[in-house]
Amino acid sequence: MTALATILISAAVKVGAPLVKNILQEHFGGAGSAVGGAVVDAIAKKVGVPVEDLETVTPAVIEDAVTAVEPEVPQLIDALVTAQIQGNKLMLAEMKKDSSFGWLWRPAGMWLMLGCITFYVVLLPLLDALLGTPLKLTVSFGEFTTVFVTYCSLYMGGNTALRMLKRGDSK
Repeated sequence: MTALATILISAAVKVGAPLVKNILQEHFGGAGSAVGGAVVDAIAKKVGVPVEDLETVTPAVIEDAVTAVEPEVPQLIDALVTAQIQGNKLMLAEMKKDSSFGWLWRPAGMWLMLGCITFYVVLLPLLDALLGTPLKLTVSFGEFTTVFVTYCSLYMGGNTALRMLKRGDSK
């Protein structure tokens, strides 16, 4: 357990904030760290400092912040659960599209890129070394890198950014 967690848990015990104490004991830095992190963020916000600076704050100020956060914990948990439910619904809706191509393009594209990288980085140099002659390729490494970076950019959120830009233009 970190020093910050120890400070916050002892403050929660001292002021009688069982929800904050239980969440920090069970979910801070573990599998449910989103809940613990949300509680720590709320405490830091009440104190008015970044989370990294909470250890430098006096215990009395931390105790006041823990007391103020205690009644808000159920809403924090509800917001996190709602976000998780919405994320699950989005994933299910994406998988239930009329055609399986709607969501299969991403894993198929990842496997294609992995295969191409394996070819260019592992197999091609191995074949060149075994045969002793450089192999001619239809696609240069620079062209492949451009395709790969474009795919990764779109897959990792570029498409979302483009949609947001289009939505901003139409307003």
